[in-house]
Amino acid sequence: MSKLNKVVIIVSKIGEVCCWIACAFMIAMIIVTVTGHPSLLDYLSDVRDSSVLSNGGFELVLGDMAPGHTGSAYIIFFITVLITSALMAMIFRNVYLSFKTAEGKTKFSKGKTPFQPDIVRMIREIGIFSIAIPIVELIMTIIARIALGGAGVESSLNLNGILIGIVVLCLSQFFAYGTQLQEDNDGLV
Repeated sequence: MSKLNKVVIIVSKIGEVCCWIACAFMIAMIIVTVTGHPSLLDYLSDVRDSSVLSNGGFELVLGDMAPGHTGSAYIIFFITVLITSALMAMIFRNVYLSFKTAEGKTKFSKGKTPFQPDIVRMIREIGIFSIAIPIVELIMTIIARIALGGAGVESSLNLNGILIGIVVLCLSQFFAYGTQLQEDNDGLV
């Protein structure tokens, strides 16, 4: 295994774990915010005037919002981060499993080759998850505009995620073709 493969495997596992930790933290923040923990709500209202909450193409400017919407804004933001973190964790997971499967080190691996149906599926999922992230941010922007009255809600569609997702989906087609060739070659031998 090359050094680059080892680095990718390590970084992807670290990225996955960090994203799942972020998900757990966002769930905790949602629970604390919904239950109305006084010290947190006091803190959130104190930082309201100067805070900008940003996650990719989703942005909330708390200073522009009506005072009563601060708690709702935080909940919407935490939900957005929760969903996008879960999608990123799945991307990192699929990268990790793709490399491990290509090395023949998973229970569903079919040898030491990158041309396997499970790898094709995982690469497709990476593309779908990459496209889903900016779409989730756009949907959450619409929800925030409706729930918060539009004040302080900024949005921009992150085309980078969509373009990367399309490129990865195209690559999955090449891997699918390579998998078919591998199966045909194995059938001849």
